[in-house]
Amino acid sequence: MSPSETPGETPRLSDHRALLFDVYGTLIDWESGIYDFLGPFFPGESREEVLMRYGNVEANLQMQYPTAKYSKVLEMAFRRMIHRSADTAEESNNINNLASTSEVTQDNLSSLTTTGGDDDAVRFGASIAAWKPFPDTVAALHKLKKYFALVVLSNVDDESFEKTHALLSSSAYDGGSAYPTVTPESPFSLILTAQRVGSYKPDPLMLRAALQQLGSHPNPSLPSNPAICVDKSHVLTIANSLRHDILPSMQEGLHNVWISRHGVSIIGTRGASLDDIQVTQDEGLASGRHPYTWRFEILGGLADAIEAEIGIHAV
Repeated sequence: MSPSETPGETPRLSDHRALLFDVYGTLIDWESGIYDFLGPFFPGESREEVLMRYGNVEANLQMQYPTAKYSKVLEMAFRRMIHRSADTAEESNNINNLASTSEVTQDNLSSLTTTGGDDDAVRFGASIAAWKPFPDTVAALHKLKKYFALVVLSNVDDESFEKTHALLSSSAYDGGSAYPTVTPESPFSLILTAQRVGSYKPDPLMLRAALQQLGSHPNPSLPSNPAICVDKSHVLTIANSLRHDILPSMQEGLHNVWISRHGVSIIGTRGASLDDIQVTQDEGLASGRHPYTWRFEILGGLADAIEAEIGIHAV
């Protein structure tokens, strides 16, 4: 039974020990980055139309090629959306043939999706590095790391996340951390990418791998942090995407926080089969009418609420 289906007293945010973060859409304004690049190629379509179409294409590619690097998924998505030439159909046929006869490796994907350094698809794949954090993100993360282990679970490849990680790290915050972080400037104690796990959310393999790495018997082939050993009941999912994170966490029986970003997000949220998302938090928690335990418009609101809660209960 999910937290949002269990009537009774609402758990406290500060009862948790590990925060499991989605990155793109929750911490990083990826929709602006995606639309800023793709918009000029589709001048007759609205922002919502472009992002909805991109989200559908990306989701299909991630299901079809779960071991492909995320930057390569972006390249393929661009080509499919543009229908740029006969090469697009040929590329799709070549990938399908390859998948039926041998393992789809990164080298094979590179040979099928890269046509040169100036190619628009390649530039789109590399544009992840330019996607910016939301204004509240960095300060909120470094506030939260004082109380919890912050864990990344993201549909991204290692190389692309390195650039994002640099944007989220800072030496300007010296409040300490509850758990050792991967670098002194980083807010994160553990980083798990789709490339490492070999799957993309919402495949439950991703979430279950994260829970295993946080538990007492982590998989030695994946990153772990020996300072973190928590039961799933003390893991709190923090995410914007209903499809990729909030619904799967509910199905896994975890508490979660929907960072709604004022309800304007499109990828992973529109069309996520959530009919009554506008019900209040108390109504939803009591009746099971929505899949989140808490809702905040921005991450900064969550960080402030936790500090207020800790202050109240420390008295």
